[in-house]
Amino acid sequence: MPQTSPPAFLSDDRFINEHRKVFVMFMGRGGYSEEMSTEEFPRLQQTVKLDAYPIAYLRLQRTGSRFALDRRRKMEIAEIYHKAGEHAHYGYCIALGIKPE
Repeated sequence: MPQTSPPAFLSDDRFINEHRKVFVMFMGRGGYSEEMSTEEFPRLQQTVKLDAYPIAYLRLQRTGSRFALDRRRKMEIAEIYHKAGEHAHYGYCIALGIKPE
């Protein structure tokens, strides 16, 4: 199967900032602190991308992290990240005048 490049919006700072903002907000609703959310966002961004099944994130070494997470919490956080990405993508498209898919 040929390798495809990631969609351009994933590297657009406007999308990344919106995704981070929505992720932190959703994490707060789940009882996670802003500090923890901000620390996890880059890890998720590097491993999960658009994949709804975050195997790389589950296996990621979190050496130096101030927050311990078990597998269940990692799955919960990856799901929040994914949902935040969907919301951020919708807002990103609207802001650019693009019809969201």
